[in-house]
Amino acid sequence: MSSSSRVRVGTLVPFVEGKSGSPNASSLPMPSIPIFKGSNVVGRSNLVAVDKRVSRKHLSLRALPDGSLEVVVEGTNPIVVQSEGQRRKVCAQQRAKIMHDDVVELIPGEYFMKYVNMSDERKSSTSVESHDLKKGKRHSEEDSVAAKRNRQVMEDEALARTLQESFAEESTSVTEVLSSLDSAGSSERNKERTHSVGPLKDTLPLTFRLMRVQGLPSWTNTSTVTIQDVIQGEVLLAVLSNYMVDMDWLLTACPSLRKVPHVLVLHGEDGASLERLKKTKPANWILHKPPLPISFGTHHSKAMLLVYPQGIRVVVHTANLIHVDWNNKSQGLWTQDFPWKEANDMSTNIGFENDLVDYLRALKWPEFRVNLPVAGDVNINAAFFRKFDYSSSTVRLIGSVPGYHVGPNMKKWGHMKLRSVLEECVFEKQFCKSPLIYQFSSLGSLDEKWMTEFACSLSAGKADDGSQLGIGKPLIVWPTVEDVRCSIEGYAAGSCIPSPQKNVEKDFLRKYWSRWKADHVGRCRAMPHIKTFTRYNGQNIAWFLLTSSNLSKAAWGALQKNNTQLMIRSYEDKLALGKNIKTKLVTLCWKGDEGKDPSAEAVRLPVPYQLPPQLYGPEDVPWSWDRRYTKKDVYGSVWPRHG
Repeated sequence: MSSSSRVRVGTLVPFVEGKSGSPNASSLPMPSIPIFKGSNVVGRSNLVAVDKRVSRKHLSLRALPDGSLEVVVEGTNPIVVQSEGQRRKVCAQQRAKIMHDDVVELIPGEYFMKYVNMSDERKSSTSVESHDLKKGKRHSEEDSVAAKRNRQVMEDEALARTLQESFAEESTSVTEVLSSLDSAGSSERNKERTHSVGPLKDTLPLTFRLMRVQGLPSWTNTSTVTIQDVIQGEVLLAVLSNYMVDMDWLLTACPSLRKVPHVLVLHGEDGASLERLKKTKPANWILHKPPLPISFGTHHSKAMLLVYPQGIRVVVHTANLIHVDWNNKSQGLWTQDFPWKEANDMSTNIGFENDLVDYLRALKWPEFRVNLPVAGDVNINAAFFRKFDYSSSTVRLIGSVPGYHVGPNMKKWGHMKLRSVLEECVFEKQFCKSPLIYQFSSLGSLDEKWMTEFACSLSAGKADDGSQLGIGKPLIVWPTVEDVRCSIEGYAAGSCIPSPQKNVEKDFLRKYWSRWKADHVGRCRAMPHIKTFTRYNGQNIAWFLLTSSNLSKAAWGALQKNNTQLMIRSYEDKLALGKNIKTKLVTLCWKGDEGKDPSAEAVRLPVPYQLPPQLYGPEDVPWSWDRRYTKKDVYGSVWPRHG
């Protein structure tokens, strides 16, 4: 039975207030857990970070006719149920009844989840959506045709639900684990740390997820994240890296940031925007714009480093710190938590750690000293971030740093760094000559020579028989004019797809254009600001890259001087997800009988667009933001709105 056909009765919602109102250990993000009629299981796979105190099958839950839940403790450790002001410990194999608004502590004092039954959830949802619509009016000039937009949303939902009938039950909950792209990914250390799952087992911790889009049907936002999900708990130090920062919105959307004692903002603002940023920031916040030695470069990276008493949360995402990016766009986010190193652990041979520290060192922020309860007086510089144990890292960080890079540094940044990482990886034979996808939101001024250079880097890697994978044929996933016109923002969405005609309408690009089709995640009408690059075969994924980088020489670098120098203009971050010998990466649309290795266990990635993509038809026109469009959008507007 598919989950789209199961009847949902309620939700277990992360509850970040512990005893005495203080933040508890589980105030780090946990996904909400939908509860359906029939049997339900809650366990370790529902946590963001693995905690072996929580069993794989920790609780079994059964919905009762009165809307309450019968809970049986299946794991070895007890739970606590908070009901009507009383806390009751429930031990292994004991039963308990959970009513609406009761709170469950999966481990006594930790991992708090509140039960909200469906009838109350609908009331809350209606209230939230009403509030969101009121807020949305501030960002829209044409609300008079909102009914037309809602009708199109309903039509999209009906189409997507029809498509989802063919998916396995776990497809609708965005489930995945990230396997190592590190060349040591098959080591015993990583074998022990990798938690993989078959297609019919419980869901996995969610480290790569799509972001919530307001105004869409509720099913489209299952297992998505908001900024409040990411930044919560007792943050001691925050480093926020981005291009655009709206301080008023950020502090309103995430008021807990005001309580963080030390905040460093790495930004790309200048002129009047920078002056406003200086005026609106809290007094204890430090602003730094990394140096840009080459003209037309930007600081475009989008990441967060959040230091907690328990360790550090590393976040790589695709959204500017502004309202529309976190509410109206298709966006993606990766996060993983890492503990502090043991006092005598000075190891520095973890690929992800070196990737991160090398990149942070290049940002050249002014070093400052702080007192942290868990570390004492410390200097906050790049080396500080070696104090955390990244040995459980399941990804590689591919940075771009402006400069003319030669010698060994050529393979340290940009597409040449990605090439060198892929060259160390072994993939299944099915990915030989398999296609590539480039998906992004801004297109630079490109030529066929550079496109060949770029494809060579993304085609690197060996098959398991020792042969080279060979050059893959790339396709570009890019919205059409009609996609933008009919989107939930109308033509206004096109302002965040800022590519001019002269870049978009080059003849040699015509063979690359493919449609933005996102029915399976309900985001056909949420225009993409997410940037992803991948190599695939059918619904099988060789590797997947989530990044701030658009398709441009400035972001990825261009070889010069007979391929002895790599020139990069901008700062960017890219998060590479790969596979190891125990897992296979697949899309949400993958069916269990696909692929040539039935022994490998499937890891589902929420790739937000259809694979293989649909090529442009004769009537499709790629969006460019400096053309005039006179056919009215869903708000009755033309483009541009003025002039």
